[in-house]
Amino acid sequence: MISISSRVASGSIEVLDASDPSDIRLALRPDPGGVFLGWYHFRLSGARGRACRFSLVNASDALTARLANREDYEHCWQNTGPVASHDGETWFRIPGTFDGSAFVFEHTPAHDICHYAAWAPYGAEREQRFVARAQTSPLVSLETIGLSLEGRPIDMLTIGTAAPGRRKCWIIARQHPSETQGGYFLEGVVDRVLDAADPTARALLDVAVLYVVPNVNPDGSANGLTRTNIAGVNLNREWNGPSPEHSPEVHHVRTRMEAIGVDFCIDCHADNELRCNFIWPSENVPSWRPQRRAVFEAFERAWAAASPDYEPGHPYPGGCPPEADLGMAWNWIGNRFPQALSVLLEQPFKDVTRLPMPETGWSPERAYRFGRSFPEALRAAVGRLEPHGRG
Repeated sequence: MISISSRVASGSIEVLDASDPSDIRLALRPDPGGVFLGWYHFRLSGARGRACRFSLVNASDALTARLANREDYEHCWQNTGPVASHDGETWFRIPGTFDGSAFVFEHTPAHDICHYAAWAPYGAEREQRFVARAQTSPLVSLETIGLSLEGRPIDMLTIGTAAPGRRKCWIIARQHPSETQGGYFLEGVVDRVLDAADPTARALLDVAVLYVVPNVNPDGSANGLTRTNIAGVNLNREWNGPSPEHSPEVHHVRTRMEAIGVDFCIDCHADNELRCNFIWPSENVPSWRPQRRAVFEAFERAWAAASPDYEPGHPYPGGCPPEADLGMAWNWIGNRFPQALSVLLEQPFKDVTRLPMPETGWSPERAYRFGRSFPEALRAAVGRLEPHGRG
């Protein structure tokens, strides 16, 4: 007898019928509020050596919340497939097909247990190990800056020592819980910065202090949500007026930014339609200063030199909006702190067009290594930043 369970780290799926391995029917579970869905992670057991066919029967519902002006892009179900793992650590890619309604994939597990997911999960245990490991460095102090709606801590790592002239650089991730790429990316950043033998890391911390918030939405991560917190709020639309009752996660992060100041911020996301790593500055906010474009271009050139996984020249997907949505973190930060450079990062769910790896697609290992390249890009830009961007 086979068994399917979503009672795993960041698990999410509804089992409609698993009586026949050749026709397993599943449904994506919507976030609270019912607008967003698309994330899934579940465990299959008892199917070793058996050919299984899985249908996510309501996959087309995820397309109703698709961002505007994306008609020229593949949508999230096209030319891709889920990732699978027998040990929860090493993930490989399985082909999938979309018939206009359901997303279908087939697999014969080599072992008794196999996990399937939209992308490699980044569970709470790994996050806690990462934070605990980082805080043992003498370069790091840890602060719980607030609690989520369900009472989970929102941790912030301060790396380096504040001093006159040192730039205040923020890295935040996982406002959208399904975008687990940010967890692996941040591990790479922090591991590189805390390497005492790394000259780039030492040089960076001579001129900057890093404020790292690994998970802005811990409830969404724990509950296997796609895009919201447990109250059904899309946190990346709350920055212009976060509510302590409905979006305390943003409220707490924003409060610390106001108290500390911001000279640079990168907000880490992922996009399930793109085939590249994409970055963009908040250049259409009201307080944008033209001189920030030169800083961004220096940052972009340095990142492209540090990692072939950053390929410059990709346009804003669907076209840059004529007016900035100041409810989005990178826009609000770029507008509130006029001297600062605020950047959006989108990693892919699919594979990349440059140096693709079809057996895995974009993977945790590549996200981690991409994170390790980030300090070189930041170091190239930080000396060009006007200090203490407090608005």
